[in-house]
Amino acid sequence: MKTLPVLTLKELRQYIEFLRNDMISLGNQFGFNHEMTIIASQELDYFIYKYQVITRKTDT
Repeated sequence: MKTLPVLTLKELRQYIEFLRNDMISLGNQFGFNHEMTIIASQELDYFIYKYQVITRKTDT
């Protein structure tokens, strides 16, 4: 199980942006169906999900 380091929401948004840029770079380099790109996409999805869960909790 992955553990999420303690990050502020701003740091988490910045990390998500870093992951997004990395995934796009991998896609451009290797193709968007390449295993490395798909793994990067899944990691990005994970952190976007975590961000959404955290922000929903603070909205209520």
